[in-house]
Amino acid sequence: MLNRLSAAVAFTSCLAFGRGAAGQQQATVPVDSAAIIAIPQVEAARAAVGATRTKSRDRLPLVFYSAMGAATATALVLHVDPDSGGYHDSWTTATDFPDKAVHALAAWAITTVGVDLGARPRYAALTVCAAGTAFEFAQGYVSPYDIAADCVGAAGAAAWQNWRAKRRARAAKTTRPAAAR
Repeated sequence: MLNRLSAAVAFTSCLAFGRGAAGQQQATVPVDSAAIIAIPQVEAARAAVGATRTKSRDRLPLVFYSAMGAATATALVLHVDPDSGGYHDSWTTATDFPDKAVHALAAWAITTVGVDLGARPRYAALTVCAAGTAFEFAQGYVSPYDIAADCVGAAGAAAWQNWRAKRRARAAKTTRPAAAR
């Protein structure tokens, strides 16, 4: 909307100036009343866009928490991945794929998505750890190693995201001009 408004203001300014220049050379540039009226409207539009972005940023963490809650409820109700157990469970359980590493990496990825959506890293990690625990209980056989891998992956992602945020803040602080400090 802001682009359309600025394009309309620029177009009317060009038309107004073009008409005056076609007939004869004028010493002064004609003042376009639409441009003067549009200045407060542009500021209001910018404020509205900023408010909309703030509202959507506030909603995105709720989307993450809702999605995690819905996935957990679905796993609890539908038992999407049943595990009958009956095997020796450990960090090196013999499977076709590195089971515990997959749990840790999935928890890392989901926590990172939550942080990217605006959730605080520690709350995203707690949510993922709780969802992983609920998922293990929904399977039937509860593997404490899987739960630990989920929580370690989520905690690692939260620590990584915190470190990145502090590093970016330090870099932004040092690159600001001296007059802005």
